[in-house]
Amino acid sequence: MTDHVANIRARRAQSNTAIASRDADGTVALMLDDVIVAVAGGPTLNGRAASRTAFAAQFADPSFHGYVREPGQIILADPQMNATEMGNWVGIWGTGRQRREMLGTYVAQWSYTAMGWFLQSEVFVSEA
Repeated sequence: MTDHVANIRARRAQSNTAIASRDADGTVALMLDDVIVAVAGGPTLNGRAASRTAFAAQFADPSFHGYVREPGQIILADPQMNATEMGNWVGIWGTGRQRREMLGTYVAQWSYTAMGWFLQSEVFVSEA
């Protein structure tokens, strides 16, 4: 595994940790200002501020337990200024018998900047 791939995997883990901590600022910290996020079964969010607003609203919902994104394959472009991440995700809400999971696949585009790797776009697709 190259250093770039390992760094992208570490950044995805950092993002998952921020979601688990209900940290809206930390959740969007690795997004470019003009990030585009296509939400499974929902709207397309344009920009980091829109993503932060959406996460803050979910974090305010006590039944929301979070999302986990599991990278499968990461493909580096040549030259290594962009990368594509493909993987699976799961979101969890509720408790006990009221527990509900939503899951699917995702594709993310990462861009390399002077500050490291940042998300340019994400597309989440639900299996349901």
